Amino acid sequence: MGPVDDCFELCPEPLDTAALEQRLSDPACGARVCFTGTTRGHNRGKSVLRLEYQAFERMTGPQMQLIFARCRAQLGDAQAQIRMLVAHRVGTVGVGEPSVWIGVASPHRAQAFEACRFLIDELKATLPIWKREIYSDGAHWVGDRS
Repeated sequence: MGPVDDCFELCPEPLDTAALEQRLSDPACGARVCFTGTTRGHNRGKSVLRLEYQAFERMTGPQMQLIFARCRAQLGDAQAQIRMLVAHRVGTVGVGEPSVWIGVASPHRAQAFEACRFLIDELKATLPIWKREIYSDGAHWVGDRS
């Protein structure tokens, strides 16, 4: 399998971060930056048992493509020199398990770091994915669900 270009996936199964990083590999890129977001065991002063993610699946792919395009515009990378791969869980995610993985391959490290940071910040702010924290005494939706 060859290198990926601007790929986004919703995953109902656990994320295989090693396999994701391997898919990002490209001999033209000397830098790879990967971010893995995992489920915290404590938030809002409570012990978290698990997370439950829901996504508006028909909108996540197109919205993520817009995020990729904005990232490229910010980096001045119209020639597609960087590779971006994003995987996000849906369904139940246990404490300590990865819920989101972002990888960027680039010829140089500065661009890879900047792109990775941009992608996670924009994903969290705009992608129609919602997170519900489950506690022993109830649950709470995190963020805006509109």
